[in-house]
Amino acid sequence: METKTRKAEIAHKIIETGESLLNVVWSKADERRAASLEIIARTAYTAEESACHYLETIGLDRKGNIRETLELARYQDTNEQTHEDIFARDLNGLKNWGDRFLARHIAVIIYWAFAIITLIDHELAALLGEAVEVEAVKTYKRMLIEQSDEWLSQPAVSTAVHYWNKPNSMWKVRGDNQPTSMRDVVESIVKDEADHVHANSQKAVAF
Repeated sequence: METKTRKAEIAHKIIETGESLLNVVWSKADERRAASLEIIARTAYTAEESACHYLETIGLDRKGNIRETLELARYQDTNEQTHEDIFARDLNGLKNWGDRFLARHIAVIIYWAFAIITLIDHELAALLGEAVEVEAVKTYKRMLIEQSDEWLSQPAVSTAVHYWNKPNSMWKVRGDNQPTSMRDVVESIVKDEADHVHANSQKAVAF
């Protein structure tokens, strides 16, 4: 965790506990785990966007912090959607009905949990998001180790190349080279998740 507070420790412990439960179903760092967890993680940003819209609508954004958080959450959501499309659509990580059912139902719970927490205690919601991304970094670093050279050497999927070509994508803004293999893609995603850790830490202190 980048944030070093007692509340951050609690948030990380909550997410670690949830992660340990999900590991029972998705233990391997593969496309199946990535696709399922990206659906769940992305939902948190969607919930944050909804909550920030509401707070802005009722006139609580007097300093512009909520609008900044909203715009950042949108940017993060788009990036996470790309991750989901790479592993769920291009690599067929959700081909099993059970994975789709479980991931989508957990995502619904996460949506409402994050929306409500954002309304009540946005700092805690951001810290939970930071903790989620800390665990995501671990997952993708594991993927670079656990996946075979054959898997990592396969050509970068079309979604990844398309995302890199967007002028405002995180990869292009950060200066990443165009991905040619899945190793390149996963390495960029590791950087994405690390950037999300930092962004969520900053959101935690914005209010």
